[in-house]
Amino acid sequence: MPRYAIHTKDNLMPNINDLTSQARELLSGSIDIHVHASPDPFTERKMDARETVAAAKEAGMGGVVLKSHEYPTQPLAWALNSEFKDINVYGALALDHPVGGLNPDALETALRIGTKVIWWPTFDATWSRDTFGRWNSSAESITVLDHEGKLKKICHQLLDLMVEHDALLCSGHLSPNETLSLLTEARKRKIRTVITHATSFNIPLEVQQQLANLDSFIEQCGLPLFREDDEGKLAVQSIIDDVRSVGTEHIILSTDLGQASNPPPAVGFGFWIEHFINLGFSNEEIYRMVQQNPTEAIG
Repeated sequence: MPRYAIHTKDNLMPNINDLTSQARELLSGSIDIHVHASPDPFTERKMDARETVAAAKEAGMGGVVLKSHEYPTQPLAWALNSEFKDINVYGALALDHPVGGLNPDALETALRIGTKVIWWPTFDATWSRDTFGRWNSSAESITVLDHEGKLKKICHQLLDLMVEHDALLCSGHLSPNETLSLLTEARKRKIRTVITHATSFNIPLEVQQQLANLDSFIEQCGLPLFREDDEGKLAVQSIIDDVRSVGTEHIILSTDLGQASNPPPAVGFGFWIEHFINLGFSNEEIYRMVQQNPTEAIG
């Protein structure tokens, strides 16, 4: 039995042709801001970066953001943008230990070569390790707050660089309190911000709403849709509840897909869109969450 919850004839891996015409139409022009691909030093991936972009282009998507927890993806994005037309490939950087953590030199280098999306610490964040574990690092975990609960000085330096280069800040795997502190300061500087996979990573609804009121975007990933257990169903329902509470004008739908056991990201994005169609969300609401809002976020 497959590990995903979307089943098709004979339990085969779903594909674009399994989607309704309405879902395919909304998938066209969409931007997935959270996609994983190989090479990956620690995790088996469904496709390499080129295959991922080719599949997204074939599906008619408008763009993808390539995410790695370990290395900058802008060089990949640059090469793929040279090859593929009519789709935008965006490079990203995660401020984890492989790039020196909260490292201004790594950040500035990435920004100077056109990186558009910056995730703050993910699997090396203290809260992430405490909550989800970390399988490939013994280095000290990372927090953005000092012993007084204030943003560290280095964080202000990093934010200054993001202002200078007009990049998108994604919260990564920070704690709810860190997320609120960092994104509140970022919004004061007019930096565009996203709470990364908010509900799935236990960011309380009240924090989502506080930051939405500051015009931060709230990302909701479709990854739990492809779990067949009750926990996956509950996770999806929690996401839907939070989307309705916060309002679609603040929501970005993405996938967080790329795992070897799950559908290709472009296909998964189509099924995530179709799920919202089936729940009664309008075409206008879904368009806003998969195309208008991510376009505004990336800038």
